[in-house]
Amino acid sequence: MSEEMIASINEVIADYFKNNPEVEWIPVKRLMPELITAGVFHKDEKKGLPFRKVLNALDKEKTLDKIPRIHAERKGVDTYWYIVREGAQYVSKDVALPESKKEIARLRRINSDEYYIIGLCNELLKQEAAHQYTFRFLLGDFHKDGQTRTALPVDAYYAKLNMVIELFEVEDTSSLEEDKKTISGVKRSEQRKRYAQLKIDFLEDKKIHLLEIGYDEFECDENNKLIRNREADVKILEEILKGYVAEIKEVK
Repeated sequence: MSEEMIASINEVIADYFKNNPEVEWIPVKRLMPELITAGVFHKDEKKGLPFRKVLNALDKEKTLDKIPRIHAERKGVDTYWYIVREGAQYVSKDVALPESKKEIARLRRINSDEYYIIGLCNELLKQEAAHQYTFRFLLGDFHKDGQTRTALPVDAYYAKLNMVIELFEVEDTSSLEEDKKTISGVKRSEQRKRYAQLKIDFLEDKKIHLLEIGYDEFECDENNKLIRNREADVKILEEILKGYVAEIKEVK
């Protein structure tokens, strides 16, 4: 491969982490859309095969340092490739993490599509949302003790705008989890719909604006995960948020 190709790959990697500050590392296949857009590769095959071929060739030549952000996880004869942000550290899935379950859940949320979209909304609205915000009287079903109830969080609350954003994934009706019964005796899918309506009614009663955004409005992969084409995603959100952005400009 040419030095020009290597330079282009490094540039795409740098731009990706610049545009996704919440991401610490990704498998190489996740970068393929950006590499194709940049003209490094013409198309993807087998989830990142063209990029893996380049890395395997560099590995054979012992010149992997030409792409400094690459991390190779070797398991026997197999090598799994990852791209790691400068200053960050890749943590193998096979290594037991010392963090608590609560901390692990928090880290997963930070790397989630939800945080990515809300992060873009924060930039456009020029203010930070309160993530997973709970209102005092917005509550779910009773627990087994028959006395306590879980507060139902909203994805993002913008107090200054008196506005809540709720994000919706493409429903997977084939999931066995959806058929499981909850403590209240209804299926999880039914409970989810009921909770969504509870939020709508509560916010309407409190005169808080509710903005619902579906992930299907953005480009997704075969697993319904966002491709994270920042430029395209920002344009979509600019249209969705244009009323609120205009309101902010008028106040200024």
